[in-house]
Parts: sequence; C-alpha cells; structure tokens
Amino acid sequence: MAKIGVVLVSHSEYIATGLRELVNEMNDGSVPVIAAGGADGGRIGTSTIKIQEAIESIEDCDHILIYADLGSSILSAETAMDIIDEDLAEKVQIVDAPIVEGALAGVVQATISDDVDEVIRVSENARDVHKV
Repeated sequence: MAKIGVVLVSHSEYIATGLRELVNEMNDGSVPVIAAGGADGGRIGTSTIKIQEAIESIEDCDHILIYADLGSSILSAETAMDIIDEDLAEKVQIVDAPIVEGALAGVVQATISDDVDEVIRVSENARDVHKV
C-alpha cells in the first residue's frame, strides 16, 4: 500500500492526463497518480464525480493530496470531499501549490519520504522556483 496518493484536477482532461504522464516520469511507481480532468462529455470544466471516483480509487493510501488548477476545480474537489465517506475525507488534502511545479515536486518528494507535511511543504515551495 502506498502511503501518499495524488489526484490531479484540471479543467482540461488533456492537462490532467499530460501532467500525470509528466510526473510519472519522475515517479518510481510507489505513488499512485490519478488524473481527474475535464467535465462530462469531454468538455472543459470539472466534475465532482470524476474527482470523487479518483479519490476512492486510491482510498488505501494513508494520505491523498489533490493538486488543482483554477478556482472551480477547488470547489469541485471540496464538494467531492464532502460527499465521500467521512473516514476517507479525513485523509484528503488540497495542496495550495501551482499544479505543474507543485505536483511534480510533491510526487518526487513522496517517492523518498512518507512525511506528508514535508511533501506538502516541498509542493508549496515550488511556487518560488524561478525559471529565469
């Protein structure tokens, strides 16, 4: 059983699946990463049900971290957390980090550490990485 699992929530199914592909290049396989992007019917948007199903698919993890892109993806993630089993919801956290840099840093850290607070800190610190 993995200690930490990750759910990627984007308004675009392509962004979520592409980001999963990117972070899994740095994942040793110990961190399950689930993409929950796009609305029903392949439209741009978010789906509470997709997020709920993503969370439930890795419910055996001790901690589940959600990385999300824009405002309503946070609302959809929070709604999903409200409708899942209460014990499962206690294991889920939304990480306040940029989705790409934060998820990549978090997954890498989770491959070497089971300390969820450290994984979250590393993810949040990714917002300070300068590109130039």
